[in-house]
Amino acid sequence: MLGLVVFIALLFWAGVFAILFAAQGTNPLELLFGRYEPLPLDLGTWKELGMDEQGRLVREERSLLPPGRASAGYLLHQVRYRDPATREIMRVELEQRIRRRRVRA
Repeated sequence: MLGLVVFIALLFWAGVFAILFAAQGTNPLELLFGRYEPLPLDLGTWKELGMDEQGRLVREERSLLPPGRASAGYLLHQVRYRDPATREIMRVELEQRIRRRRVRA
């Protein structure tokens, strides 16, 4: 009997906190640790960064959100090298995860 009362009290307070968080447009993790920094404006766009170390290929990079994870705690960083004359992709580096920082409101 006491266990049922405690369970109902926990459900009540969980509901109160869920409503509180929903009203503020946040979740418990964001309240405790802060929101993620804003996404870059050029998300998903390839940017040319000049020539590579030997000066023969054009270095391009972009950042992406992981597929299906709009609020992920990391971005995927991709780098590729193109031939400046033919624009053919000559080399691709391994994808790297870049952690997103949290900022306090």
